[in-house]
Amino acid sequence: MRMRNLVFFVVILLLLLPISIFAKEIELTFWHSLGFHVKQLVEDMVEEYNRSTPGVKVNPVFQGLYEEMQVKMMASAVTRQLPDVAQVQFEYMDAYIDNGIVAPIDDWVTLDLREDIPENFWELVSKNGHIYGIPFAVSTMVFFYNENAFREAGLDPDKPPETWDDVIRLGKILTRDTDGDGQIDTYAMMFWAEGMYGIAPFLWEMGGRFADESGKILLTSPEMVKTISFLKDLVYKYRIMPQNWTDWEGGQAFLRGKLAMGPFTSAAISYGEQNLPWKLRIVKMPSMNGIRATALSGSSLMTFSRKKKRMRASIDFMHFMVSKKNTIRLHKDVGYVPVRLSAIKSLEIRAFHKEKPNFKVAVESLDFAKPLPRNTEYFKINEIIRDMLQKVILQNSDPEIELKKAQERVDELFE
Repeated sequence: MRMRNLVFFVVILLLLLPISIFAKEIELTFWHSLGFHVKQLVEDMVEEYNRSTPGVKVNPVFQGLYEEMQVKMMASAVTRQLPDVAQVQFEYMDAYIDNGIVAPIDDWVTLDLREDIPENFWELVSKNGHIYGIPFAVSTMVFFYNENAFREAGLDPDKPPETWDDVIRLGKILTRDTDGDGQIDTYAMMFWAEGMYGIAPFLWEMGGRFADESGKILLTSPEMVKTISFLKDLVYKYRIMPQNWTDWEGGQAFLRGKLAMGPFTSAAISYGEQNLPWKLRIVKMPSMNGIRATALSGSSLMTFSRKKKRMRASIDFMHFMVSKKNTIRLHKDVGYVPVRLSAIKSLEIRAFHKEKPNFKVAVESLDFAKPLPRNTEYFKINEIIRDMLQKVILQNSDPEIELKKAQERVDELFE
């Protein structure tokens, strides 16, 4: 009798012990694109998850910035060696969805998370009524300007540009030959010729769009021609933007105070405040034709695991990475927009915005932010648009001619 009771007691005890004691540890691979000053933050978050989750270990692997990682991801998809979890730029998601590489996760998303993330954020990671990822590192495009440069040019830094007409007017004052050698050495601004992202706010403020209702890319519309012509005019007509600087050279010039203002991702706010040798001020993107627009971009977390145990662990990790605490950290330490309503409305964020008003602009810009179009061939389309911009801005080519050539190249992708 005593032996039977002892056996019964041991069985009950074993049932009450954590499953992780007996189960083999699950190791997950997490590929991400958050480098520079953000890499350590991501690794700290992963380490915290590993400490708090017995039986699961996540190995973070930095795979380069978005485009470099996308190349690696597509190569890995061919050999079926994709990571368990990956940070995927919103615009690249269709390449995985349309090719059946990733499965919907509707049934895995908790009700709490579903209700705490804004619907327009869920739309960034959904297709045909299904959810394929969780919004993670979301940013808006905002307008940076150098307070010191404004003062040195005799301008009031408390009166930043509200419209693109203001940018041109102020830009003519800010573009100067500061050392008297007869050559302009300080320009008013640059925009980033990085494909769709760089031109999106301008196109939308012109009343244009990238694609029609069927998804066909529109590069020769009157609005697109006006947009590219306006950007060219900033260089050759108004002369407030350098002609032959690459994006990298422009970034370096901004760091040194040789560029006074321009559009930037909100994900650069923290880095700018900490590293720029002058006072950084941030406002909403200037308006045009009575319309104010900005780009809503960023990335999701997607799982490529198909086995239930690994998928369950992957989803659990993804939920952790977008917890209220972590999305607040990504906002305060980087400049990403909090993805949870509870975070946006929190006293912590409100107090932070009073202390650091630059970060508040990123959140306020959500009111007029729009996502970039998603397309299975987004990567190639973006390269074609980037090539067109390089020819127009750097080589002074005709916008209408270059847009027609770009449209022909895009159409060939779908023949």
